[in-house]
Amino acid sequence: MESLDVLVSRLPEGAVTTEPQILRERAIDSWALALLRQVRGDDLPLPAAVVLPASTEDVATVLAWAGESKTAVIPRGAGSGVCGGAQAHKGSVVLDLSRMNQVTGLDLVSQTVDVQAGVRGDQLEDALAAEGLTVGHYPQSAAISTVGGWIAASSAGQASAGFGAIEDVLLGLTAVLPNAEILRCPPVPRSAAGPDLRRLLVGSEGTLAVLTEATLACQARPAGWQWLAFGFGSFNALADGLREVVRAQTGAAVIRGYDETDAALSFGTLGHPGGCVALLGFPADLVGLQVRTKLANTVLHQAGATDLATSYGEHWLAHRNDAVGLYRQIMGPDRAFGPGVIVDTVEVAGLWSAVPGLYAGVRDALAAHAEAVGCHLSHLYSSGSSLYFTFLIRGADDRDVEARYLAAWRHAMASCAAAGGTITHHHGVGRLKAAFLAAELGPAGTDVLKRIKAALDPDGVLNPGVLLP
Repeated sequence: MESLDVLVSRLPEGAVTTEPQILRERAIDSWALALLRQVRGDDLPLPAAVVLPASTEDVATVLAWAGESKTAVIPRGAGSGVCGGAQAHKGSVVLDLSRMNQVTGLDLVSQTVDVQAGVRGDQLEDALAAEGLTVGHYPQSAAISTVGGWIAASSAGQASAGFGAIEDVLLGLTAVLPNAEILRCPPVPRSAAGPDLRRLLVGSEGTLAVLTEATLACQARPAGWQWLAFGFGSFNALADGLREVVRAQTGAAVIRGYDETDAALSFGTLGHPGGCVALLGFPADLVGLQVRTKLANTVLHQAGATDLATSYGEHWLAHRNDAVGLYRQIMGPDRAFGPGVIVDTVEVAGLWSAVPGLYAGVRDALAAHAEAVGCHLSHLYSSGSSLYFTFLIRGADDRDVEARYLAAWRHAMASCAAAGGTITHHHGVGRLKAAFLAAELGPAGTDVLKRIKAALDPDGVLNPGVLLP
């Protein structure tokens, strides 16, 4: 690739690699279908090169070259995305931001932190811990995901009830546009200076710009956690109870609700007797903690809850990210559950009035194809909630299971649309859900998104095939 030599000449030594193993590793992200295809030996498209920039200026250099050579660029954080948002094309370059992993500033007066986009969640929290601070953004993938990836995918962490989602803590950003211009949105608590360009890039999945730097809001780091756990006889009763506890504004930073299947999977080792589980986590140093927990108890008991041991919360905290390793064991070379098996998650969201129908419709759609389906309410709001389904499909072999998997997704997305939900709450769209986006946005919304893409990236250089239907 002659033009690649030009790029090599413009960047610092070692910034461009064509080492075959690195190309294979960076060709896909953590999408279940991509992992399945890789492990069964499919001939997956490989990029022509992986580029490892060290600065915003390096990224601008790459995009300037891409515009000249009409080469597709696939932005990549840590590769933890599960929707196929970072899949290489033949002849593309993967723009791997993992070297841009510095915490570059900390404003203790404003309680803000400046970071490069490649900073992982665990690195960020380690840096803030010394000052008694936290961003409070704790996705299950915190140790294998980056700030840039959080913004690009519109991420939400496990303590979103207390700390908000990524758009709530994002104060400023720097991004490189497809024409290599550098866009700087200065950090401010809020602005009415026209449409918010920060929000335009939240959820843009590397299709409109490459995020390179961000300023995030911080808060005091919890001294520890106090837990409350409750049992419910049905999912709808669980949802009703948690809706009221959210509206009571108890100060719980973690609020989660598990259906009977997910409760058994999550708490079976504790001897869980069955039924649904509600879990509330309060920062241990929260002002008025005793009054707040008493209020939560009152609200949930009025909704028909029974008390469960606080060990449920302690168990969840200790094992909250175990699923990341298990997923890799099942879908990676180990094939822990054997061939012909695929596991994945569907996370949708809707208003409270739609939640019962969303739960029943999406669960039944998945269950028609899956061996097991569990669900929990993972991010709750006064107006509604997300529903996070985990499912396992078993086929005759690794070919048959792909067809079953795709059918399950089609039916689940159709059920979500019929119930008035959104097809994704925090995982993004990627390639997996791009075909379903038009039904949610409608013709006018789809056209607006396409016009924005055409205006910013007329040559379609950035992450083609992702997000846009």
